[in-house]
Amino acid sequence: MSHFRQITLIGVAAGAIGFMLLAYAGFEPAEEKKAADEVPTVRAAECRWAAGKIKIDGETDEVAWDKAQELSEFAVFWEKRKPKTATKAKLAWDDNFLYFTAEMEDADLYADITDHNGMIWQNDVFEIFLKPAKDKPAYYEFQVNAANAQLELFFPSRGAGGYQRFAPLTKFGMESAVKIRGTLNNWKDKDEGWTVEGRIPWTAFKETGGKPEPGDKWQFALCRYDYSVAFERVETSSTAPLSVADFHRYEDYGTLTYVGPKD
Repeated sequence: MSHFRQITLIGVAAGAIGFMLLAYAGFEPAEEKKAADEVPTVRAAECRWAAGKIKIDGETDEVAWDKAQELSEFAVFWEKRKPKTATKAKLAWDDNFLYFTAEMEDADLYADITDHNGMIWQNDVFEIFLKPAKDKPAYYEFQVNAANAQLELFFPSRGAGGYQRFAPLTKFGMESAVKIRGTLNNWKDKDEGWTVEGRIPWTAFKETGGKPEPGDKWQFALCRYDYSVAFERVETSSTAPLSVADFHRYEDYGTLTYVGPKD
């Protein structure tokens, strides 16, 4: 064997070993990383000033919603894929409230928990996670299920204790309305989906400074649980590029910028 061929074979072997070591260490080939990055998510969004009043009735026919940014890029990012059912959401704000709405495809509407601050994530549910300060551990979680039951939670930190500790302590005055396109809790028929509309008073955020100012940036994630007899397991999705299946992983949240009335 020639000296050149021997060196070449050694180089190829070394390259293969190096690639395996990189893969073992958690590095992805460029093609796979690019594919993961191309799964649509919302890394930055605007919460725009509400142009006029918003009536919380589940009908998103106000001018304010026409001007709000539509967020439709939900993903199962930790599995590098789009969700099985689509979601379109919007956020808006004014001096008194943070407003939200979401329109969701759903062929099997399921929600049988009606208690306030019940474990409604065991139903079809829409969720909002908000973290006002990136360098402080406090954050909030809000949920509404397809039966219009609500969950409102403030967490001083992830290590302070979870649902069982803080659910009895939080009632912020969130309002919501739900419109369903189908029938609840009848798994034998085929539904179309549901819409939620709601508002959260800024007093809910007093532990972290209250109402934002125009230009302020919060970390956020909009999330969803979708249960269906057609699925092997519950379908969870989020606007955030979550690296693991954990909606509380705020390190991966997107950035929400509050746009004022004069911006």
